Amino acid sequence: MSSESVPSDLAPWLLAYVAEQAQPEQVDVWVDRVTQAILDEMPETGSVEGLPDTVRVTVREHWLAFLGDFAQPEQHFHLVEAARRLAVDLADRQLPLEMLIRFYRVAQQEVWAYVSEIIKGLPPADFDRADLLMYFWNRAGVWLDESISQSIATYQAARSRVLAGAAAQRYESVRSILAGDLTDPREASSALGGYPISVHHTAVVLSVGDAERAGTLEPLAGELARRIGAASPLIVKPGGRQLWLWLGTRDAPSLDGLPAAAGELAHEGVVVGVGSAATGIAGFVASHREAQGALRVTAADTDAWLALYPDVELPVLLGCSPEVDRFVARELGPLVGEDEGMQRIRETLTAYLDSGGSAEEAARTLVVHRNTIRYRLGQAEEMLGHPIARISPQLAVALRHHALFHRG
Repeated sequence: MSSESVPSDLAPWLLAYVAEQAQPEQVDVWVDRVTQAILDEMPETGSVEGLPDTVRVTVREHWLAFLGDFAQPEQHFHLVEAARRLAVDLADRQLPLEMLIRFYRVAQQEVWAYVSEIIKGLPPADFDRADLLMYFWNRAGVWLDESISQSIATYQAARSRVLAGAAAQRYESVRSILAGDLTDPREASSALGGYPISVHHTAVVLSVGDAERAGTLEPLAGELARRIGAASPLIVKPGGRQLWLWLGTRDAPSLDGLPAAAGELAHEGVVVGVGSAATGIAGFVASHREAQGALRVTAADTDAWLALYPDVELPVLLGCSPEVDRFVARELGPLVGEDEGMQRIRETLTAYLDSGGSAEEAARTLVVHRNTIRYRLGQAEEMLGHPIARISPQLAVALRHHALFHRG
């Protein structure tokens, strides 16, 4: 694919422009501009797990590839790898093709605005501004048109593969159940390949930081099913970074052993949310929502990589909003500080509360001397302005919320 060659009087300016714009800080400015425009114009993008990051990487690769070709005598387009991955990701998630096209349309609008700004801001030069405008628009137009065409073809090919598989059909059935469109237990069980509906369902949601490592989640899902005691789990691949799991058991399973086993089960970059057990279609849906909620308070590559919904229910229900943060700030007062000493005081208060007010038990939990516990409790009393014995339930909630939503 080639387009108009470089006019000789533009060549010096183009070379200087590419050298300047290829600097990392200038690339970041452009990437931030276009990515933010897409998120502003398409706010639904932000609600799709991992998609904003994928869009940002795609914008960066496109811009760097375009700059590398911009001052060359002939234009030679190629679809950058990140754009291919973006198209496949949207197809895997069964998001509409229109979303992909809109990404490029918004980017196109930003390009035209950007080109106009450059032309207006040019100092007197040895070439005609109109020539630069036409050259820039021609090159950018070809790049964007080809990007859209090839991305659509990539999306459609990936979409065809997705729709052809039994896994996709199972995912569609699960989506219908979660949306409340499929409510008959027998039909639901048949659509899910015989997975029983009139049992206790324990939902698990697994997520990995790098979408290309999503394939590593299935073995972990199998191990979690084994630990919980479910023989034939329902595994659903929604695309992107997640894997969904439902464990059907006759009785509600015990999850008590999972936190203790978390250390040996941990995988790099993986987080897991586990819902509570509930029966029937309503339980199938509710447990999944709980697992997604529990996932919000996990932290990869830490002891908090796995969260059980019953353990984090109240903080998850409260969520993290400006109103909740103000409540936390009022309750904790000076204890919201992020220096190491303040973190230890909050940690000590939490352990003290969890142990039912036993300094000895808190000391064993934190592996410190009980006098250390008493010293830190004294510091907390001084900062809070009242005895530890008068710690309110609100303060306990604030401590828990801060630990889960404001780590570090």
